[in-house]
Amino acid sequence: MKKYQKEQEPAPDPELTVNERARLKELERRNREPETEVTFPKKAAAYFAKDPR
Repeated sequence: MKKYQKEQEPAPDPELTVNERARLKELERRNREPETEVTFPKKAAAYFAKDPR
């Protein structure tokens, strides 16, 4: 039973190299940019829509 469970366990993720970490960080930053580009105009529009001048 223990042998079967050991075989079914997923392999641990290998550690990332420095280059892989840098690339991952860059890709995560690029992934956030479009979200910011979309949410900022929405927030600005909502702010100006409720601001009675």
